[in-house]
Amino acid sequence: MTAGPGVCLSIGELSDYWTADVFPDDMERIEAHVFACSACTELLADVDRLRRSIGDVARTGGFQAFVTDSLLNQFARDGVRVRAYAMDAGGSVQCAVWDDDEVLVTRLRADFRGVTAVDAVMRLDSGEEWARASDIPVPEGSRELIMALPAALIRRAPEVPMRLIVRSSAAPPGESPLAEYTFDHRGAHTRRG
Repeated sequence: MTAGPGVCLSIGELSDYWTADVFPDDMERIEAHVFACSACTELLADVDRLRRSIGDVARTGGFQAFVTDSLLNQFARDGVRVRAYAMDAGGSVQCAVWDDDEVLVTRLRADFRGVTAVDAVMRLDSGEEWARASDIPVPEGSRELIMALPAALIRRAPEVPMRLIVRSSAAPPGESPLAEYTFDHRGAHTRRG
């Protein structure tokens, strides 16, 4: 095993490889590189440790992020309880979490083509900022971003409408947002039975 033939693989490539979310040709290329490169072998071991801990992190509310379908698939394999919503730009949804939900996922649909990164700000009905994420990478040609929040965080949120405003990170101040979404938050509920 060498220190690394050519350019090392990205953490994204290794994560997709580990979750089997790559094409067969890419899988063969990645495997050949990992078997020849000690640096990527170590990085793949780190990816495996991360993958094994993802379910635990999701359950404890230790993250707030925009994620990929690969990560949602991993949540499913790890038995994480996910509540999901989908919204088009300008849309609104009545939403809540239940006592056994661990992650709240919203698929935010809009035309993000030509945008490389976005900033997202969640504001309460009063205008007060509740949450912010900056410089979120946008895959080329994307028409959807996936926002994942720990259900524990949502349980503590006020029961008021919230507006998510998504702007291009490269946009000058005052430019119109790419999309806005309204969450009519209805609180946390307990299942009876």
